[in-house]
Amino acid sequence: MRLRSLVSSALLPLVAMSLAVFQPVHATGDTSAERKAVLHVIDQTFAAMAAHDAAAMRALLVPGTVFSVRKPGGTIKMESDEDFLHALATGKGEWRERIWSPQVLIDHGLAQVWAPYDFHLDGKFSHCGIDSFALVQDAGGQWRISAIAYNVQVEGCPTGPKPSSKAAVSRPATH
Repeated sequence: MRLRSLVSSALLPLVAMSLAVFQPVHATGDTSAERKAVLHVIDQTFAAMAAHDAAAMRALLVPGTVFSVRKPGGTIKMESDEDFLHALATGKGEWRERIWSPQVLIDHGLAQVWAPYDFHLDGKFSHCGIDSFALVQDAGGQWRISAIAYNVQVEGCPTGPKPSSKAAVSRPATH
């Protein structure tokens, strides 16, 4: 009986802590205006990428922004903002990316956007995956990107957002 009591008293706090850790997070500052402002930065990012405009893209990034890519097969590629901006400025072709159903979390100057995407190069489907953007709000109230992570899938891709989805957004972009 004493062993059962000890096990119960030791396990109960651990179970309670693990349940607390896995509770859903509720963003306290997520207003419609903030959500629109965060998604506007993503729109501007995709427009800069489609135009191969490294200067416009630089204005959206915090210096030192990191790009993380998980390629098919699990290879991970890390890229600095400077390397990305160089590739963007010298990139060729028409880039178009669509995201839909973005999940946006916002709290006290931090934001996270997570959305499925598909990518087209010169009008032809290339790949799909998940885009994940981390944003921070600077002292002037501007949202800026501090990290972009995405995975690249070439098989089993959806053909895009469901036609009836009002959340579907078509945005030109690239990776």
